[in-house]
Amino acid sequence: MKYRKYTIGRLIGNDYWRTVMYSHISEKLASETVKGEGVEFGGTNGIIQDMLPQVKWEVRNYPQYDITRESSFERNWDVIIADQVLEHTSKPWEAIRLIGEHTKRMAIITVPFLIGIHPSPHDYWRMTPRIINDLAKPYFPYRDIQSWGSAKVNYWHAIYNRTSMLLANIPEPELEAELNNNDPKKPFVIWAILSK
Repeated sequence: MKYRKYTIGRLIGNDYWRTVMYSHISEKLASETVKGEGVEFGGTNGIIQDMLPQVKWEVRNYPQYDITRESSFERNWDVIIADQVLEHTSKPWEAIRLIGEHTKRMAIITVPFLIGIHPSPHDYWRMTPRIINDLAKPYFPYRDIQSWGSAKVNYWHAIYNRTSMLLANIPEPELEAELNNNDPKKPFVIWAILSK
């Protein structure tokens, strides 16, 4: 699958390497008709919220809301998003349990894998597609879990530390070729679209 150019334009200067992940999520959600109410824990950048325009969104930020605590889930939502959040929780299995128990229809979870430690305020875990599947299975009968990355992308990320300096230093044809390359054994990002 070729990444979407509009996604790249929006991410430059933020986190260029999530481009492929967000493009795949967008393609998958384009075939969904989801309405109702949703919540995003962490509220990273609203990109996934924008992919579901018929959902009325609220954002819950840490520390006021902790995705691993029952008190942050006083009701159920049609959609729950945890975009680049679970690596920052000390008990991601609790977060997935609560997401599963309080989602009416769909949850979207994204996590980094081969990426440096980035405390916000803490950084505890790296999760594989397998563990996300195993933790989500009791709550979501339909699980679409994917990953993207390569040795070269992980090297570039380590060198350029997620900045747009990359664009000035990597020839565009090489960059585009790598965005369309994927080595499942060297994931940079992992995402899950979980449905009931």
